[in-house]
Amino acid sequence: MSSTLRFEFYAKTDVGRVRPENEDAVAISESLQLAILADGMGGYNAGEVASNIAVTTIMDAVQQLLLENEYSHPDDQPAVRRLCLMQAVRKANTAIIESARQQPEYRGMGTTVVLAWFQEDCVSIAHVGDSRAYLIRNGEMRQLTRDHSVVQEQITAGLLKPEQAAIATNRNIITRAVGVAQQLKVDIDEHAIQAGDLFILCSDGLTDRLSSAQILVIINFADRDIATASDRLVEAANDNGGQDNISVILINVMH
Repeated sequence: MSSTLRFEFYAKTDVGRVRPENEDAVAISESLQLAILADGMGGYNAGEVASNIAVTTIMDAVQQLLLENEYSHPDDQPAVRRLCLMQAVRKANTAIIESARQQPEYRGMGTTVVLAWFQEDCVSIAHVGDSRAYLIRNGEMRQLTRDHSVVQEQITAGLLKPEQAAIATNRNIITRAVGVAQQLKVDIDEHAIQAGDLFILCSDGLTDRLSSAQILVIINFADRDIATASDRLVEAANDNGGQDNISVILINVMH
């Protein structure tokens, strides 16, 4: 029965081998069945400020919205879940813009966001930027998000092949971020879930260093121990250069 599904979460973030500061942020709430990852950008450590504002604001906003009557029973209301997440991410957007307004050295900061919110038989995935969500099911790994990036637009337009995008010099230029403009479009999708599913949320510090095939092999070798798998993923990304901060959240769906 789908109602017997339970969820195991594990989050890990690492500064990498090159960057002086970790501008990624991760947060998990087992009570809310919610995982959030953000990859910040901006000078003077502003990226760290933006990513932390994002994960904290979103987590608090979802908690608060669930306490309000109209969000008290979200399981059978996809539109309600969608609105809840949209409002939460937009609150984070406003909070980052306001912080930058009050502290000029933070002007221009922003962050990606990817989150997974689990219900009894489905998961809502919301994202802005190029942090990704993946699903491993029956031994196959599938990307659930589409990057908001220059190279993804070129791929979609048929101007670039995916294998070319992986080595493109402009691959880290994103076209959408939280905290940059008052108007924000958030992509939100729902997916059915089943026991045995394993979800991955990650920053580009992981996917720039490891291919999907490499990620899948590492997780399989860890025998679905998500703590071990997370440690090994970060270690492998660092071994391949660790050019950026590396963050990963793994979520195991179990009976």
